[in-house]
Amino acid sequence: ISRNKDIRNEILDHSDLVCPVKYDPTRMIYQSIKADLSKASLSRISPSLKEVLVENSANGTLARQELGSMLPVLALHGGGWLQSGSKVLDLCASPGSKTLQAIEIIASSDGGKKRGRVIANDVHEGRLGSLKDAVERSGIPEKLASRVTYTNFDASIFPSPKSGKLFDAIIADVPCSGDGTIRKDKHILPMWTPDTGNALHKLQVKILKRALELVKVGGVVCYSTCSLNPVEDEAVVASVLDQINSTRKEKMDTTEQNPVAELVDWPSQLLPKFVRRPGVKTWKIAGYTGEESEGNDFGDLTWFQTFEEASSAEMAHAEKTMWPLPIDSQ
Repeated sequence: ISRNKDIRNEILDHSDLVCPVKYDPTRMIYQSIKADLSKASLSRISPSLKEVLVENSANGTLARQELGSMLPVLALHGGGWLQSGSKVLDLCASPGSKTLQAIEIIASSDGGKKRGRVIANDVHEGRLGSLKDAVERSGIPEKLASRVTYTNFDASIFPSPKSGKLFDAIIADVPCSGDGTIRKDKHILPMWTPDTGNALHKLQVKILKRALELVKVGGVVCYSTCSLNPVEDEAVVASVLDQINSTRKEKMDTTEQNPVAELVDWPSQLLPKFVRRPGVKTWKIAGYTGEESEGNDFGDLTWFQTFEEASSAEMAHAEKTMWPLPIDSQ
């Protein structure tokens, strides 16, 4: 939200509906405190608050965004990896909230040098059009909007920059099952099965691996999903780090042309009261085997301890990278 005190005061006039989030010391991020307050119900519950939000969203003073969706860009900025003048790639950019966050940071305080740029990519041409529309509707000044370049590539095979200069920071908010959004989206859970995340795992691995190939030495990739499933989160990160580092070590080549990759901590000074948890190191894999039958649309659901077991039973979408690494590799 803008530092404009008048806007902040207007919002705080509705303190029965919204308040600053407790873990943000800047008091620049606000959230609803009413469970039934939504875009659909806002006009009925508080026409005056809607007027404030609509007017200031249109002129670029504030932006509406999910709290969880803010975290990748906040983390990259808080760690100093995404800053004024940075060259940033948003690999799976639609609907565009992270692109807008990033562009305001990289274009700030650069003395008019116009070095900072965000490459906003999406594999779906239709979603890319929606992304462009979102940037235009955001109300951000043209001098900021002009720093966004739109591309339409499969993120897993995104081409290397023709200039040879790699990216300072990469946002990889990959396609996922969305099972972490069931609180707000009533359609997710009835349609969810273990296969949902299993089917996306291979693509997620390919996208993260490509991102690490495109970031410069010393740069950072922020990998994120809207899922709580280790198959889409810990399994992807662990397997990609293992693949990249194992290859480099086997070749005994950790030069600037073939660097190793490491997991970095959340910036210690960022959102100090924000509650976090470490990732898990062990998890189970469930999958379907057998034929579909009347009254059984998926086959038999089975838990598998190893990839070999799953492969032998012809589990759908089984990939070796889904399972936890051996303890000595973690």
